[in-house]
Amino acid sequence: MTYFRLTRSASGYLSGIILGIVLLAANPFTSRTHSADSELAPVTINGDQLMVQDQPFTLRGINYIRPFGSSLSCPELHFAADPTCPWDIAAIASDMDRLRDHGVNTVRIFLNYYAFGGARMANPDYDINTPLAHLDQFIAVANQRGIYVLPVLLAKYPQDRFGPDHYAATLDMHVRPVVSFLAGRPGILGWDLFNEPDIGSPIDQRCWDWDNGDFPLCLPLAVERMHFLQMLHYEVKWLDPEHPTTIGMGFAKSYFEPVESELKMAYLVDFYSFHYYDNDPFDSGRYAQHWYYGQGFPNDMRRAIDELTALNTNKPIVITEFGFPTGEGALRSHNDLRRDLRIGLEVVQETGASGVVLWPFQNDPEALIGDLWK
Repeated sequence: MTYFRLTRSASGYLSGIILGIVLLAANPFTSRTHSADSELAPVTINGDQLMVQDQPFTLRGINYIRPFGSSLSCPELHFAADPTCPWDIAAIASDMDRLRDHGVNTVRIFLNYYAFGGARMANPDYDINTPLAHLDQFIAVANQRGIYVLPVLLAKYPQDRFGPDHYAATLDMHVRPVVSFLAGRPGILGWDLFNEPDIGSPIDQRCWDWDNGDFPLCLPLAVERMHFLQMLHYEVKWLDPEHPTTIGMGFAKSYFEPVESELKMAYLVDFYSFHYYDNDPFDSGRYAQHWYYGQGFPNDMRRAIDELTALNTNKPIVITEFGFPTGEGALRSHNDLRRDLRIGLEVVQETGASGVVLWPFQNDPEALIGDLWK
């Protein structure tokens, strides 16, 4: 039985997409430059495996939040959209050198909604071309070192704008300019369409998990977001059919729950991705509110992968956020971190998943990665 069904609203919406495709030839954002000698072979999918040049590809990645050692006053990459956080491609290139030397082959980056178009809501003269040019630089620098880029298309998206009334503005200001700019671009692993849409706590803490059946707001919230993601999926596939897609779910089970919804996210991605954290940091809410299995690490991680495998959709699985804090106030020492990261990698290998992307609780590659992939 398939859970996927094209709703009437989505079907009507597709006719609008077709017009957008016709206009792509005149899109001012399709121009970019990159060196042919830095082009990486495309990442493709064969059954439940990511592939590069007919060989299985195991993703060894980190979430690249900002240059290592940069000021905490600039906690995120803004691609120079924020004038108080200057663009430093030399520091980024140095980081890519260090990551390559530690065996990293992928970086996941976040395309802040306000940096890539959303600022036009406050300033109609905002120029998206500057952050796009810097994004182009970033990808080139990573690719030159053999590192793929997995962009999160919508990050820091306003939590109250998932309804149909907001589709047109989101597509016009952010999605179409960014996706058409990178469509078919070598060195892009794929599109992570949205970061943790299943965590609804910014709207109501009781909907930390959109599958919270104990509170009646959560199911409508989940359904609204699922329709938004369906719309986003169709748009990205029209604009860039060459790159695979995923959705960085906070929890693996969100691909098939809530069961009451007519839509299931499992049928809107080319490969699964989810995030794993345990009870540290405890105040993240994931463990206290929701690490829904309660079996602890690594059993919860293994079960999450096994449940996605049991859907029998034959798709690759990647953990796109995985890590543990260390140091003062944390539960783990650096030795504990090394041990548990290795245990996590063993789970990935044993279950046939396609890799992990570390979350950088540690502020430099040596402390974060160590010799994990050497």
